[in-house]
Amino acid sequence: MKKFIYILVVLPLVFAAVSCERLVMPKKKSARPTQVFDEVWRTLDKGYALFGYKGVNWDSVQFEYMLRISDTLTDRELFDSLALMVNILQDPYVSLDAGFAKSYYSKPFNHKENFNKQLLESKYWTGAERTGPLLYKVMDSVAYLYYGDFDQQVTEAQINAVVDRLKELGAKKGTILDVRNSTGSNVENMYTLFNHMGYDTAGYDYSIYLFQTAYRIGTAKDEFTDWTGTFVDKNDKKKLGKKIWVLTNRRMYGVPNLFAAGSSSFFNVRTMGDTTGGGAGLTSSYECSNGWRIKYTSCRIRTSDGTDMIDGVAPDTTVHMAATDEAAGKDTMIEAALAKLLMK
Repeated sequence: MKKFIYILVVLPLVFAAVSCERLVMPKKKSARPTQVFDEVWRTLDKGYALFGYKGVNWDSVQFEYMLRISDTLTDRELFDSLALMVNILQDPYVSLDAGFAKSYYSKPFNHKENFNKQLLESKYWTGAERTGPLLYKVMDSVAYLYYGDFDQQVTEAQINAVVDRLKELGAKKGTILDVRNSTGSNVENMYTLFNHMGYDTAGYDYSIYLFQTAYRIGTAKDEFTDWTGTFVDKNDKKKLGKKIWVLTNRRMYGVPNLFAAGSSSFFNVRTMGDTTGGGAGLTSSYECSNGWRIKYTSCRIRTSDGTDMIDGVAPDTTVHMAATDEAAGKDTMIEAALAKLLMK
């Protein structure tokens, strides 16, 4: 089988694969249902990175599902069976795309949202200014920024303009960076924000250890590369503040989840809110002989202290939205972060 590997996003940092997708395409061959089943099962068997973490016996899954597959199945019947099989992994980043239908695991959401957009728009975002994707204002000498989509490009020039404008508006007590309910998968924007965190301190250099990554290799399900750390070095870029609180909630997956993990590694940054939704990592994609595509997680990511982040990153300070506060027109998290920054 001839393999082609396409790296869709190339970054200048060590951790260059967070939102990349690697595509392995075979030569066209038979599209018999039994062949397609074998391709899907073997692709995951050789490449999926979380069997041990998920506690799934993939060999038993093969034995169970191969009894359901025959070459008399229609495309729809085959798709339905394969979708059930891959969803056993309970991984939102594993998907099967047949063109006429796409299946992926939808993680049950049984947690507080901790985000009331209507309340934010009616109170906290009134009078706010916007530069690019950044919405911002000053509250009681504290800077407040909201960034809700990591696919919306944020540039150095935009952040510099925002920092200057916030100083003009009287921000001097610190910054609240609100990324609750943020979406998107562009790691370049994440690193742009990281470069404006930390602060300039005379006399010594520093490197911030953000997170660490290991990639599935070989055929053994527990065979990985060594863990590789990703760092952000001290730089002379304008900083968002000497004290920063990053607000998080459960509706943050993938790159926003990774951003929360990296943020708490900075010595002047703390996260507040709820545990994030999880995810983030290199995904690989294989095109089957019938044109269907299976996408799957092919690496593991841990926080800088060695905690696996696939199921989310816990905040430094846990705060939930209180119903009584919402009824009174208050966002509990924003008010808690304000109180922290206004303390003498």
